[in-house]
Amino acid sequence: MAKEVKANVVFKEGMKFDGISGRAGKSVAIDFTPEGEAIDGFSPLELLLASLAGCSGQVMVGLLKRMGREVKELTVHARGVKKEIHPTVLTSIELEFEFRGGKFDGASVEKALALSEERFCPVWVMLKTSVPIMAKYRLIAG
Repeated sequence: MAKEVKANVVFKEGMKFDGISGRAGKSVAIDFTPEGEAIDGFSPLELLLASLAGCSGQVMVGLLKRMGREVKELTVHARGVKKEIHPTVLTSIELEFEFRGGKFDGASVEKALALSEERFCPVWVMLKTSVPIMAKYRLIAG
């Protein structure tokens, strides 16, 4: 049976909205301003990149744990390139997984990356049909 996912946005002022989780009721500020102007929250495309980074990071940690590996610190850097004319969609995305400390190896990380992209991160699986996503990783001792 299909499961429903919900989120709401509430207009605040200017171009600012509060995005509200359908499950936890937590909010995140969503804003839009022209380039170079102060912004008070995530832009919609930044939020999309954060969603991809969060989803893939959670999947990576879960898969590596299942493989008997230990992740102490993980930062996922997400960068997107967007068109300059409307619609200003992302034309490419790069994910960099930066691991610090823990017990894992390159082969385990590569396997978890492949599984995240192919099957377990729904955000990645959806986005890759419309925008190329390149992923790389760095293992930093300590």
